[in-house]
Amino acid sequence: MAKQPLYFAIHGHFYQPPRENPWTGEIENQPSAAPFHDWNDRIAAQCYSPNAASRILSGGGRIKDIVNNYEYMSFNMGPTLMGWIRTHLPDTYRRIQEADAKTVQRLGHGNAIAQVYNHIIMPLASPEDRITQIRWGIKDFETHFGRKPEAMWLAETAINMDTVVDLIREGIKFTILSPTQALKFRPLGGTNDAWKGCENTDIDTTRPYRIFPVDAEGNKICDGYLDVFFYNPWLSSAVGFEHLLRDANVFGKRIQDAFDPNRDEPQLVSIGTDGESYGHHEPFGDMCAAWLFNHYAPQHNMIPVNFGWFLEKFPPKYEVQLKNAHSEGCAWSCAHGVGRWYRDCGCSTGGGADWNQKWRTPLRDAMNFLKKFADDVFLREFEKIGKVNAWDARNLYVDVLVKPEEKERKENFLNEILRDPSDEKARATAIRLMEIEKFCLFTFTSCGWFFNDIEGLEPVQNMRYAERAMELLRPFLPINHPIRDQFMSILGRATSNEHRWSGTEVFVRYAMPDMPVALKLLAERAVVLHMGLDKYENPEKLDSRITAKVVASRKFETVVHVTFDDKDIGEKTEATILTLSDSMGRITSVVFSDTDPASVSFVPNQNVSFKQLQVQFPTAYVLRMRHLMSDSLRHINILLTKSRLESVTKSFNGFALSQGLSIDSLADQDHTLTDTMRKALSLEINAKIHEMALQYLKGHDAELLEDVHELVDEATDLRTQFSFGGTGRMFHKKLTELIAKASSEYDENVISHITGLISMAGWLHLYIDKTTLENQVFPIYQKYIENPEDPHNRTLLPMFDWLNFERRSKER
Repeated sequence: MAKQPLYFAIHGHFYQPPRENPWTGEIENQPSAAPFHDWNDRIAAQCYSPNAASRILSGGGRIKDIVNNYEYMSFNMGPTLMGWIRTHLPDTYRRIQEADAKTVQRLGHGNAIAQVYNHIIMPLASPEDRITQIRWGIKDFETHFGRKPEAMWLAETAINMDTVVDLIREGIKFTILSPTQALKFRPLGGTNDAWKGCENTDIDTTRPYRIFPVDAEGNKICDGYLDVFFYNPWLSSAVGFEHLLRDANVFGKRIQDAFDPNRDEPQLVSIGTDGESYGHHEPFGDMCAAWLFNHYAPQHNMIPVNFGWFLEKFPPKYEVQLKNAHSEGCAWSCAHGVGRWYRDCGCSTGGGADWNQKWRTPLRDAMNFLKKFADDVFLREFEKIGKVNAWDARNLYVDVLVKPEEKERKENFLNEILRDPSDEKARATAIRLMEIEKFCLFTFTSCGWFFNDIEGLEPVQNMRYAERAMELLRPFLPINHPIRDQFMSILGRATSNEHRWSGTEVFVRYAMPDMPVALKLLAERAVVLHMGLDKYENPEKLDSRITAKVVASRKFETVVHVTFDDKDIGEKTEATILTLSDSMGRITSVVFSDTDPASVSFVPNQNVSFKQLQVQFPTAYVLRMRHLMSDSLRHINILLTKSRLESVTKSFNGFALSQGLSIDSLADQDHTLTDTMRKALSLEINAKIHEMALQYLKGHDAELLEDVHELVDEATDLRTQFSFGGTGRMFHKKLTELIAKASSEYDENVISHITGLISMAGWLHLYIDKTTLENQVFPIYQKYIENPEDPHNRTLLPMFDWLNFERRSKER
């Protein structure tokens, strides 16, 4: 009998919790993720995007091939993460979709599987919430991949019999679990005497198993069954803790060692891992995986498959029972059932010797209190306006969440659930109720309990969702209802480890905004108008909920009336804002909420101090421009760069001459010039180079290119510290445009401009993210490899060299 091939499947659990500001829907700058904007941005650059276009390098370290790892590995992409990738990284999004489609064509089953929506611990959730998590996860998956999911990843692989039954009823065929979750197994159709215990991970993970939906007495609960794959625990752990992703040969050999060549039955060596291991936790881990899939595996007769394919070819011959199946369930990262997400079970990610996780219980108790309260309001209020069951309506709301920019989705949703879809008040009430429910579900995102302190980013983010939910509940409650006090009273039982603060203190310090977010957004708008930057904005990207009108203005002072009107949820805020610039260019806004614009007047002296303004206007919010949300400041700075960069650089022209100075003074090595004069002269050189570089961006000019080179050489000889931070983004954008032109038609001027920009980027030491440019150029590079003698292809050799592509061996 012929021996079975070595089949293997590596599953990557790619997931990030929802991180958006619940008031704006945007992820704010997270300093801990620096130099990236936020953690999604950082991990995407290190992991999600590289796996969609992973590099195969030559012996000399140059790019020979680019591989999409998602074509070879099983994966789930968390819905909240996939939505972010869709809007922020369209190229990566497209590659992930293409990978799944190609595996459907190759294997008849896609590599992608679904995930419960926002990663809540299913055994700890209510029956209604479990169904919503599954249905939202299924719909999200169908939106991105255009097919029904066969499987679903459970948050932390947490499961009990209730969860099993829900998955079966919702059409899910299989899931992936840790072998530590298995209690006992037997052959299908076996007797009670045939059960074999496997509490100590003593179970064969190379074959699938079947779970039948039965109660504690063995009585059938529903029709059907759920199949399950248990991943190899030692291999899976080694990926994360033994650095298997540093050497594809070592990794491949370990997979081979897990395969028994003497067995006749088919075997699947399955590995379950955090997707972030492939590049984020293990730098360049994606490249190791790419080499494993594309070189080591073919050379050693190893076949990468997915679980759906294996299940179809080799259905289960055994059934399995899980630990704690009829109680709280079990999970892959907790040895105590699911204690990690509601009590001080002993599992944590470290901390001081005196740290504990007693804070978990009051945090969950507070969230449970809020959820129960919100559910009661939801059922009561929706019954007044809805024509379908409230829970069914909530399940349908995912149609709006998956692509919120498509307005027809909201219209279809409201038409389906409301008795009178034309009733504006009912429409706003329905969306507000759905948002309350969404935010309450988000408060249970598992990461909020996983780590070692209630002060962490994740529990605080869950608290922010709770605060927003309570804010949205106000119209349905009596004036001064104590819901927040009741919530914080429960939360106050927690004590943080780092600062020994109560949970209430943590909530007030970190989760509650220092001023209403809507007012901060209005203050941003007032500053934009005050600075005259509105003419440089893209009207299509403006927040349609905000309207503004300049009421009065004079030099250095502006009074603006601004309105935030979110008709979707019936939320409206108005403010009159006095904005002034002092003699140093510091900008301060005084925000008067619900004040007649006519009653706001200019201050006699725009140089009045911040503290004096606070004293003068005690009932108003006073804030400096730097106190705006970080992304507001980013938006303003982008507009400033767009509007002022060229004029600022030109303003330094002739500084030395007008002051009777000479640039040559910088050649003095004894530093007889004061630092102020030295920096001023250096700044003129810097500005001149910058001005010429901006001019060259507009079009190729060989003479201008040479002038820049000469001036850079002179600045280097004078030991001038020149810097062009931010300019790299402009070069990147221009190169993207030029490469697109070069890929479609030959234009000598375009080629010259590309090579000129490449040269200049080197002279100026610009940071340019070459990754996306390499991905863009790769199809052109492939044409060069196929036809290296083509004159068009050869003119691009400098670009290939700059982007680290391998030349043909005889051209090295």
